[in-house]
Amino acid sequence: MRIQMMTHELKRRTVYSAGIASLMLSISFWVAPVALAKYTPPQNPSKPKETGTNTTRSSSCEGNSSARLTALVPFSHVGVTISGHPTFTWFVPDSPPRPLQFRLFTRTGQLLYRTEMQSQPGIMSVALPSNLPQLLIGQSYQWQVVLVCDPDDPPSNVVAAAEIQVVQPAASLQSQLAAAQSPQRRIDLYAEAGLWYDAIAEARKASETSQSQAAVLELLDSLASSEAEPLKDWSDRLKQIRAIEQQRQLPQPKP
Repeated sequence: MRIQMMTHELKRRTVYSAGIASLMLSISFWVAPVALAKYTPPQNPSKPKETGTNTTRSSSCEGNSSARLTALVPFSHVGVTISGHPTFTWFVPDSPPRPLQFRLFTRTGQLLYRTEMQSQPGIMSVALPSNLPQLLIGQSYQWQVVLVCDPDDPPSNVVAAAEIQVVQPAASLQSQLAAAQSPQRRIDLYAEAGLWYDAIAEARKASETSQSQAAVLELLDSLASSEAEPLKDWSDRLKQIRAIEQQRQLPQPKP
């Protein structure tokens, strides 16, 4: 499927129901304290190539879920990375496992990488394999995740898409990263430098070791705050995802 067709589908803005607000108010936001630096957007950030490429018109395969398949990225500007093999992160609403496709394109639509997996509710990530050529500094790329609702009915698929831009790291940042004594320090440095993709990738890696998503949740909260003024609806969606993931972390009652 051509990316031009996908981006045309993604141009329509999402309209949120009052149910999202009530869901967010009903969920506890307690989280263990984390000394996380606030995400600071890069100076003079690039605008997305197409309005709405960071969102999707569809909601979920079930069609009645308040949560949506979502690329976990900035919406008001293109997120950046210093990695030639970056990690891409998204949110899957609660649903039965379904086929899920990840696709990476050049900005002109040439397919660079595609992989398939089974979806799982919550936050998912995939890294560009190290045996593939590195993404080029100064270039922007498009990526998509496609939730396959019905293999025999492609138009029913749910799509989320975003852009990523590779930038040259400052020498001072490289020195600070090399001297960092903890994963949290690395997360802080990436967040302060406006490197969204690197910050959330490091937070996801830390969550696998600590069995806690606190750093990921705090990053989402920080991104939601930075997006609140230009795009409140996008900020609200990020807060909703944070609330769902926080609830998932709480001990579940025994049957």
